[in-house]
Amino acid sequence: MTSRPRILLLSTSLGLGGADRQILYLARALLANGFEVRLVSMTPLLEMGRQAVGEGLPITSLEMNRGQADWASFQRFVTILREWRPHVLTSFMYHANLLGRLAGRWAGVPLIVTSIRSEQNGSAARDWLMRLTNWMDDSCTTNSNEVAESLRKRHLLPGAGKASVIANGVDTIAMSGTAADRERVRAELGLSSGTFLWLAVGRLWEQKDYPTMLTAFQPLASAPARLAIAGRGPLLDELKLLAERLRISGDVTFLGVRHDIPALLSAADGFVLSSAWEGMPNVVMEALAAAVPVVATRVGGVSELVEPDKSGFVVSPRDPGALSEAMQRLMKLPREQLKQMGQHGRQHIAANYGMRSMAQRWIELFEELLKRKGIAVSDAGAVAAVPQPTRVAEPHV
Repeated sequence: MTSRPRILLLSTSLGLGGADRQILYLARALLANGFEVRLVSMTPLLEMGRQAVGEGLPITSLEMNRGQADWASFQRFVTILREWRPHVLTSFMYHANLLGRLAGRWAGVPLIVTSIRSEQNGSAARDWLMRLTNWMDDSCTTNSNEVAESLRKRHLLPGAGKASVIANGVDTIAMSGTAADRERVRAELGLSSGTFLWLAVGRLWEQKDYPTMLTAFQPLASAPARLAIAGRGPLLDELKLLAERLRISGDVTFLGVRHDIPALLSAADGFVLSSAWEGMPNVVMEALAAAVPVVATRVGGVSELVEPDKSGFVVSPRDPGALSEAMQRLMKLPREQLKQMGQHGRQHIAANYGMRSMAQRWIELFEELLKRKGIAVSDAGAVAAVPQPTRVAEPHV
């Protein structure tokens, strides 16, 4: 007798991060394709967690404090695993990967799949713990070939046959703003028709390296140009002070958390990413899907997304001069060429990073692992379209 495959998705958090949104996309896709799904967040539910609740998805929080070991929460998670008995436990991000390996083995889960979403874990001690526990999972995924290669060189991926790359997915239709959106946002920012608007989206923390972005933008401010940054984080005050020291505070707008990223993208003339490290940055995928040319640092999977001279430019990280030069180069292009670059980027994303393609890769992986393990479950069949939320609009960083 066969049963529907049960997949438990464990995340460190369900807030505003790119990985958090991908987990929700995956949960919807699995449900639409005949899987049973349960979501568990280690930390209290934030934006994406509340989104899941609003959609009626089965979700639980372990209410753990981020970065703090909690034996009671560990036991609670083991109990969840033993009672629900998932066929596959899939974890995302460092803390969840570690918890998933340990608790999954303790509870006797048949298959454990981990997913590394960035090329950096944060410290040498974390890298050591990941290497120490690599043997515990049955498969490990990451979201870009470049990230996978970086992890392999540092022995952070399991042995041959256990590692695979499943790229993020993006909804190109959802990223399509309108002419009215463009006019509204540009009016909100007080921009003239000739002002070049650079948009950046992401949490205000070290990984995104906003000091490099602000320094790179300084020579451009008089072009005229404006830099709008959507996101929140602990570095806000520090970044505002830096903008003042650079004498560009009047040309830089910190937007905070926004719920209208497609509209912001429709208003932008260029998108800029200055990250020091990444996985497969969703914000770059979204910008390209919205037909906005991109200037970004060569980190994580960026080089797989941005095609130089075709959809934007890629430069070395932590190099304000190179980033500034690339931004100026883009600004000097004729409007028609900018439009062509935007369309090329959109076509590249639609052809290679669609939601159904992402769902297909995950479902194929789960079915292969279940078959290899000899676990009899019902065939989920052809991959259906990924449903979109109908109750609550997804926020963004």
